[in-house]
Amino acid sequence: MRIKISEVAKMEKVVPAIERLKREEGEILLVTHHNPDGDGIGSMLALYQFLKKQGKNVRMAMKDDLPQVYDFLPYADKIEKLPINHKFNLAVILDAAGMYRADAPVYADEYLRIDHHIGGVFESINDYVDPYAPSTTTVVGRLLKAWDENLIDKDIATCLYTGLITDTGSFKHNIVNEEAFEFAKYLVEKGVDPSYVSSMVFERNKPQTLQLLNKVLSTLKMYEGGKIASLTVRQQFLQETGTTEEDTEGFVNFARGIDGVEVAFIMIEKPDHQTWRISIRGKGNVNVQKVAAKCGGGGHRDAAGCRMKGSEEEVREKLIKAIKEEMEIQKETVKIN
Repeated sequence: MRIKISEVAKMEKVVPAIERLKREEGEILLVTHHNPDGDGIGSMLALYQFLKKQGKNVRMAMKDDLPQVYDFLPYADKIEKLPINHKFNLAVILDAAGMYRADAPVYADEYLRIDHHIGGVFESINDYVDPYAPSTTTVVGRLLKAWDENLIDKDIATCLYTGLITDTGSFKHNIVNEEAFEFAKYLVEKGVDPSYVSSMVFERNKPQTLQLLNKVLSTLKMYEGGKIASLTVRQQFLQETGTTEEDTEGFVNFARGIDGVEVAFIMIEKPDHQTWRISIRGKGNVNVQKVAAKCGGGGHRDAAGCRMKGSEEEVREKLIKAIKEEMEIQKETVKIN
């Protein structure tokens, strides 16, 4: 496969992370963020398999259970639960703004971050973070290709592709660029079956999930002349349908898909009835990463999130206020330009 000059430049950035992993002869722990998604899980699984092939002593762990839609991925059954009462030589956090996003203690002599989110905590001088990459699996893919491309097999490629399609919204999000399609082509050449992966990830809903969706859609609210849309997942809904928080994955896109909506968000009530997990989605006009940042979170221009405390109405009002402020900033920017 011909390597472009731009790819060479990217690979040069990878070297510190590669060299750090190469020289580690002790125990390595790979982790991803809580409420894990396809990008975090795919990145972790791909790097795990590659490091195993390199003869490294490596384990994987995360705080939450593996979402059912990712149970088809190779070596998913090897993921352990955090916290692990053991100190590792090196811990690598993937697809997260810092080790704190693991939401559980991680004990290690040294930490390393591999990610594609804007800002965050730099864990070491060897971190590899590219906020312009379409997914963290893209970042991991660069790393693996630069280290030893021959070790990337169908299983590793399938994990990388899963992260790519989930984080780009099947190539719909604003972060999609030429590299996303080039990387997808490369992974298919490595043996990935796109139809199979998409079917496993997007077409395995349980009947209870659709019952939950029905309740959530009934909470739809519109603001600012239809430019803002909100959905709510109450604990009561989960209990009544026998579902869990992971079953809400992708629900926010139903609100985002409404004609005229510029920003959509979903509020998911946690068991303490005081904390809400917020997912915010945009269509390119409003930078929702900045909205999430105002509320203590982060993410990307078109996909971001945060956690907030308060009543349902209080949290919704704060979010709408933050969104309207960002909309006004966008209007002023357009006027100036």
